[in-house]
Amino acid sequence: MKKSTKLICGIFLFLVTLFLVTMYITDYMNGLKIGISDVVVFVLLLSSWLHFFTWGSDPKVQKDELGKNISNTSAKLSYFILTGSLFMLWVIDRITFVRKNEYGNVSLFIALCLAMMLFPIIQFFISRKYK
Repeated sequence: MKKSTKLICGIFLFLVTLFLVTMYITDYMNGLKIGISDVVVFVLLLSSWLHFFTWGSDPKVQKDELGKNISNTSAKLSYFILTGSLFMLWVIDRITFVRKNEYGNVSLFIALCLAMMLFPIIQFFISRKYK
């Protein structure tokens, strides 16, 4: 990516951020509540900024061996953090809310089980590819 393209992307991301922050402040001042879609957009925007700061300085790094190592390590670490977080949320939910079933919040329990099974399943299929 050329410097001018990087600059244009950064300016565009800044303008989108400025627009959304202005909209959220205006909505808050007018008494409107921030909804789920607003939170999702904020998380996506934060993710975009982090991606821009991580790979924006040298886009070739993302494709070389170091970039792939960074991506693999961060993906594996993210998986373990997500699984641990889901487990902690499920335990907190079980302690906080008294439920009649033994699973607690069923959606959260299913997400936890899926998170625990996903990494070994993906590893199995990728290892079969190389055998």
